Amino acid sequence: MKAGFVLLKSTGLAMAIVSISAILLYWPILLHAQTGEARLFEVSATKYLMGTQVDVLAQHESIQRCKSAFYEAFREIDRIENLLSAQRETSELARINQNAGLAPVKVSWETLAIIKRAVDYAKKFDGYFDISIGPISHLWGFGREKKVVVPERRRIVALLPLVGYGKIIINAQDTTIAFGRDGMKLDLGGIAKGYAIDRAAMILRQQGIKNFLLNADGDIYAAGHKSDNQKWHVGIQHPRGKQAMIASFELSDFAVATSGDYERFIEVEGKHYHHIFDPRTGYPAPLTQSVSVLAPTAEEADAWATYLFIIGFEGYQKNFSPRTPIALFVDTNDKIHWDAIWERNYLLKFLD
Repeated sequence: MKAGFVLLKSTGLAMAIVSISAILLYWPILLHAQTGEARLFEVSATKYLMGTQVDVLAQHESIQRCKSAFYEAFREIDRIENLLSAQRETSELARINQNAGLAPVKVSWETLAIIKRAVDYAKKFDGYFDISIGPISHLWGFGREKKVVVPERRRIVALLPLVGYGKIIINAQDTTIAFGRDGMKLDLGGIAKGYAIDRAAMILRQQGIKNFLLNADGDIYAAGHKSDNQKWHVGIQHPRGKQAMIASFELSDFAVATSGDYERFIEVEGKHYHHIFDPRTGYPAPLTQSVSVLAPTAEEADAWATYLFIIGFEGYQKNFSPRTPIALFVDTNDKIHWDAIWERNYLLKFLD
């Protein structure tokens, strides 16, 4: 598991591990036969999608049913990547970025709907979450196959007028997207993986898989239970130690996402530059090392994590309301801040 979360597996349960080749999936699956009255298998699979490792782990009586369900779930994530990846030249998002500054671009209702939801998030979050950050993220180059260098300040400043969700023109009647200025670009990195995880979770449920955990680079949805009396256990990774964990907690039928400065970054003259940008400045947001957020869906958790990472813990406190999700912050001074509800309702435990 990557980007802030590690699945914690019980060490008290005796398991027989057998490696097989899954013909339908075309990669190895590990099977863990559990002891007990009902013969259950713990089936896991991994595939590289949406620029990251996607892991799925399920408990089920039928290995074949899991294999088939995993195949359909991964296929759904791949379909969404074909719609929403800026790096795939044939995607709808790529067509929008190439043409929407010149004329409205016809898109599918699905693409229009997620862009509309992203704009709604931007309004709710006072523009700190903004999918029109595309010109800035493209300039910095994180996530692309090239050496990342810190851009000259004048180049960043020149692109800031192209950033602003209010310049995204959504026509629901014609299902078109247009830009108010040529040169604008959309970047759905703060919402697309969460949406893909939610869709994959829906597919798994439709295929009869009720107990599973999905993880795409720290966007996680946990369904059901790991066993009859045990929810899924997830660990929060320390942003400055790949093998170190801050805490663990329980999760069931809920999502968690993290935004961190440690997956894609460069160090220049002792300064840390990462891929989560403040739309107001065009520079990496400076207040947070990582933030983890609980929400009913992975899409919501994804968007909230991006927003809270940018505004930092003090901003979280200042804007807190009954509708604000539960969050855990690690600030740039290595100090950890968390919501006490996480301890009460999700059995958050800090690790030495």
